Amino acid sequence: MQIENMISTIANATVTAGAKCLRSFVIIGLIACLSSAALAVDPAAPETRSSGGPRRQLATILFAGLGGAVLGLSTLSFYGRPQEKLANIAIGFAGGVILGTTYVTYRAATNPSEFYGTRPMIEDEIERSRSRQDAETAPQRAPTFAMTFEF
Repeated sequence: MQIENMISTIANATVTAGAKCLRSFVIIGLIACLSSAALAVDPAAPETRSSGGPRRQLATILFAGLGGAVLGLSTLSFYGRPQEKLANIAIGFAGGVILGTTYVTYRAATNPSEFYGTRPMIEDEIERSRSRQDAETAPQRAPTFAMTFEF
């Protein structure tokens, strides 16, 4: 009798520890989402940067990780004892971070101007080069003189 009580007490402690872990994970996730720097942008301030850069890449990686964690969390309903499979949440998060990092790396490699912000500078240099070429290759016209008299 005493052994059965001890086993049920240990089982209940495991369930409550798993529930506390899950609850703390959800709370930390909500805090991370709601305290994002992207939500703290003043809408009246003029936008000085294009939509790119390291902040956006980090956000993409984190949100992919959170999406993976949600997918891992959704698998728990298929188990008879979900508290034994809480590692699925961490595995989903890790998979999401890996996929997010792969995506961000691919985008940075195929379109570096989005990350480095060099696109306007390159376009300005091309425009200056074209205007110099146009000025050098334009046919030279004889200067025209005009005289006007007013009385």
